[in-house]
Amino acid sequence: MQKFFDETPKEDVPETTALDFKYSMKQKDEKKVTVNVYELGGGRINSSMLSTCLTEESILDTTVCICVDLSKPGNSVDSVLFWLNVIREQI
Repeated sequence: MQKFFDETPKEDVPETTALDFKYSMKQKDEKKVTVNVYELGGGRINSSMLSTCLTEESILDTTVCICVDLSKPGNSVDSVLFWLNVIREQI
C-alpha cells in the first residue's frame, strides 16, 4: 500500500493479518478522485472478508490484484484459481 500511495516505505510495517484499508485523493483530468485500497492478508481463512469491500455494485470500478507466495511455486496456480473463484462469488 505504501508504494501505491507514493509513501516512503517503512521497514517495521507489520504483516497484514486481516483487512486493511487506506484511501487517498488523486488528481485526474482536473477532477479529484478518491482512491480506496483494501489489502487482505492472512490467507484463505480470511477470504469471506472480501464481501466487505467487493460488491456487485463496486466491481465495475474495482481493480483486483492477486499476489501469490512464490516461495512455494507449486501452489501458485491453485492460489490464483482459489482467489478468482472467491471474487466471482462476490459478483
